[in-house]
Amino acid sequence: MTDYSRNGKFERESRTSHSYIIRDEEVQAYLNNCTIPASTRNVELNTALKYTVDYPEGNSIEHIIAVDGENTTLPINEGFPSSLLTFFQFGSIVIEIKDLQDMEKKPFVSPEDIKKLKEIKREKLVLPTKNISLVGGMDFKTVVRTAIQDFFRKDHAWNSPMLETVYWFLFETYNPAAVKPVHMLSQCPQCGTRDIPLERDKMRPEYSWACTHHLCRKEIFLTDVFKLFERVDNETGAEAIVSMLRGVVETFLILHAIRQLIDIEEGLVSQFLFVKDGPLSFSGETAPMQLPMLKLLSYLSKTNNRINLVGVEAGGSFVEHAKQIRDKIKPGEVFLLNNAHIYRYVLVGDSKSQRYGESTYYGGKIIYKSLDERIYVLTLPVDNPVTYYSVPELKDLKNLQEVLFSVARLRCDIYENALIPIAVVNKMISLSTQAGTKILEKFAKKTVQK
Repeated sequence: MTDYSRNGKFERESRTSHSYIIRDEEVQAYLNNCTIPASTRNVELNTALKYTVDYPEGNSIEHIIAVDGENTTLPINEGFPSSLLTFFQFGSIVIEIKDLQDMEKKPFVSPEDIKKLKEIKREKLVLPTKNISLVGGMDFKTVVRTAIQDFFRKDHAWNSPMLETVYWFLFETYNPAAVKPVHMLSQCPQCGTRDIPLERDKMRPEYSWACTHHLCRKEIFLTDVFKLFERVDNETGAEAIVSMLRGVVETFLILHAIRQLIDIEEGLVSQFLFVKDGPLSFSGETAPMQLPMLKLLSYLSKTNNRINLVGVEAGGSFVEHAKQIRDKIKPGEVFLLNNAHIYRYVLVGDSKSQRYGESTYYGGKIIYKSLDERIYVLTLPVDNPVTYYSVPELKDLKNLQEVLFSVARLRCDIYENALIPIAVVNKMISLSTQAGTKILEKFAKKTVQK
């Protein structure tokens, strides 16, 4: 209710309305039944999950590849009907370990430091997000699907399309002895027919198939396996898929680099550390990609192509929790996070019935305190996330010692909890400045046909 007078009738009635809620027995009973995670002063760390890191004397990691992405959604038509576009920019950077020797004692990344690094590779993607079609006309869902397929189709690093990597990943052609003949798609994006078999041998040269339903036969794209189309609506738009698409692209930029390095020379990829911004997981509709990722990492771990991969979290509930308990962890220690700790101190839930990351994570989460007392929330690959989050062990985390040895050398305070490569990439691809956003908005409004 609007308060027409600070001391008048309407304000008094507004306050009276609040009192009805406060005195309501149902409201009181409901709130009395609510719980929140335990406060910091009550946190008890399971000492069996704390380990002192045994750093290696030498390090086989010679190069670091970091990937990060930024996006901003802008109005193209502010009237009715509203139209939105989302601009993505992704950055990949390669750093030589030897270039870090003069930088590792510096708390800030300076322009001079950046010049020592390899050139950043930028990738751009424009996603129609609401009420935008293409010249020639097609429904909005198809417009969005086409934009994603076209982005993966174009040449990226190593002058090759990421569709090749999606194919390599999905049909497991990295393992000649067990190539997967078919992938089952949950439904046709066009007609909704359930359980569409995408047969490897029937894939068209443009990385697509025809729907198997005789009344449909419309085109299905390879990138439809991400299932993002399930969250796209011709009326409400595609805003729901923005963060999921960003995560998928970041992950496949890393996988694209891994595949290329494996093709160049056996064992070469093991000289690289891949750093991803955020946890090692697939969220939302993209979660079915978790199992193929677990199979890929498990297979490569048994070959000479060992993968060094780490996800670094810069914000969120786990980072806030890590800050709160930093005094309970000694420098050079890691604390392994299990279901019991997560659902008691970080997230709301029941550790007896819930299994963290069961269908989304391909890595185990840890809190790491470096020797210089910086605190990090990291994710490293594990064979079985369900087992890890139930009863985590240090040996579950792939190449932990070498990865943490390198992480300790990547410290940077340009952003809190950040590492040098992620900080540099983020700085170079940022779309969040007010001036930059205005420029993009004017460009889009001028260019899009009315």
